[in-house]
Amino acid sequence: MGKLEKYIKISYTLALTFIMAGIALVAMFDEYQQIGISLINMGAIILFVTFIRAKRYRSGPVKDERTIKIGAYGLSYSWLITFILISLLFWVEEFELAQITVKQVLAILMFTMIITAKGIQWYLFRKGDVE
Repeated sequence: MGKLEKYIKISYTLALTFIMAGIALVAMFDEYQQIGISLINMGAIILFVTFIRAKRYRSGPVKDERTIKIGAYGLSYSWLITFILISLLFWVEEFELAQITVKQVLAILMFTMIITAKGIQWYLFRKGDVE
């Protein structure tokens, strides 16, 4: 059994386990309604993501030199942008331009890292190659 088949089997099993446990909690215990609904949602999300990945990588992920190079460049540019953002957030705090909590800073950094990494990789893939 290949890695993809093993991943799919384990993920589907985990998703169905979460869904069944959530349904059981919702049906049997009134005080655990919220936990049961959360388990059902987690199972549905795992099920959806597994289905999409299985469909996309049926023939295996594309890994050639160009793809690896674009991925590395995208992540390094994302790291640089995030580093600049950290510097800006430092100066915003230093000059008391805004009151930002730790939770807000972490959320800003997390979304910046994700969006810039995927955005730059998407741009570089559309451009064709990295020089």
